[in-house]
Amino acid sequence: MIMVGTVMTAASFFILHQREATLNEALRSDVRVHARTVQIALEENLQDDYLAGRPPEAQQLINRLRENTKIYGVVLFDAQSRVVMLSNPLIIEEIRHPPELDRVISTDEEVDFIQTINDEEIFFVILPIHFGADWHGAVEISQPLTFVKAEIARTRRNFVLMTLLLLATIFLGVFIALRRSISVPIKELLSGAAALGRGDLDYRVNVRKGQGEFAQLAKEFNRMADYLAIQRRTAAHEAEERLALERELRHSERLASVGRLAAGVAHEMGAPLNVIDARAEQLLARPHAPLDMRQRNLTIIRAQAERITRIVRQLLNLARPYHLRRKPVELSQMISHTIEQIEANAARAGIVIEFTPEYQVWVETDEEFLRQVLLNICLNGIQAMPTGGRLRVECKGYKGPKDGRPMACVRISDTGSGISPEQLPHIFEPFYTTKEVGQGTGLGLAVARRIVEEHGGRIEAANHPEGGAVFTVYLPEYEKMADTLAGQTDVGSVVYNESAIAGR
Repeated sequence: MIMVGTVMTAASFFILHQREATLNEALRSDVRVHARTVQIALEENLQDDYLAGRPPEAQQLINRLRENTKIYGVVLFDAQSRVVMLSNPLIIEEIRHPPELDRVISTDEEVDFIQTINDEEIFFVILPIHFGADWHGAVEISQPLTFVKAEIARTRRNFVLMTLLLLATIFLGVFIALRRSISVPIKELLSGAAALGRGDLDYRVNVRKGQGEFAQLAKEFNRMADYLAIQRRTAAHEAEERLALERELRHSERLASVGRLAAGVAHEMGAPLNVIDARAEQLLARPHAPLDMRQRNLTIIRAQAERITRIVRQLLNLARPYHLRRKPVELSQMISHTIEQIEANAARAGIVIEFTPEYQVWVETDEEFLRQVLLNICLNGIQAMPTGGRLRVECKGYKGPKDGRPMACVRISDTGSGISPEQLPHIFEPFYTTKEVGQGTGLGLAVARRIVEEHGGRIEAANHPEGGAVFTVYLPEYEKMADTLAGQTDVGSVVYNESAIAGR
């Protein structure tokens, strides 16, 4: 529409310009024709009157020209540029004495020009006149261009109205055609796309009659919606099947977990219960046994009861919420105290314990719960090295990978056989254990992970490239103490049981 409107406007201006030029030239030609006619008539009239000896009757001819509405004025001049006759005595002075008059009389050339008088453009034609042997002069015919300007204005108005009418007609026709052929189908397709975006796969686009591109597009759109609806039904059916299989799998996993738990707990609790039963039976069978024997049996019964209590407490720790009693704790010192508790067990197994603190690291933690985590991991490492080895404990600072928050890092590694790749993703799951039945319930690492997460940290497990397992515990540093002790250096390395191993 912009291109068509631009072309039509340019063409209208060009045609209008040509029309104006034609009107101007037609008016001038008309005035020239009148001037030539008057020139011939005056020359013949004056010649006849001169030969007949009558006074000139040219004034009558000039007066009759007043009846022509297109002629503004006619003036006859003699050889001295004096007015001899004029058609209207009210003709203004500028018309009676035009500046080109002397040139026409002196050169006998025809002259036409436009002169603005009183804000009005007037077209002049001056022709030389001769009769007899001695007399000559000039005749002037003038015509205002007001008529031409009015005609040009009317022509411009007609062209503008015609152009606007054509543009309006074209716009209306194109608008109706586009609305019916393009706009309405596109809106329907957009509505269909929006409906599909909302998940309404039952929406269908109205297919109009015809074989145009939009009709084909609407058909393909509906075909796509049908295909998507089929795919959704298929996906929903498959999802239901997968959900059912997942429920069955989870049920089987729960049964397996319960089975592992039941087997482990039955064995763990069965052994002390058998001991308790046997010792109680001895006490009943020998009521008059010596006092030391009865005390020994009762001591054994109490020890086995405490063992059962520890198993039950471990199960409860996994299920019940923790109520942490946080306080600032220097981590390397707490690790040293924890290692002292397992030093005897490590020495009996021929295991050397190395402790390497980087610097003093403070954490805000519940000391008893955190000691339980470290004891569990260290004891697992000792059990993984039945023929001896080396248990290495490291304590250092660490910048968190996400927000850069300072963290305390405790890394515990052993030189045992490590963890098999298929077992590694499951070792923190409750009731999952790599030990034989009766050697563990699979709750230790699950409880340890929950304790660490309750402190805002995390625990990771991996295999060392040189062999053995590596457990890493990350805990948030106590920020007040971390800023104060950031510049401290390594406090050294401590080795436990080295002499015992050498002696062994």
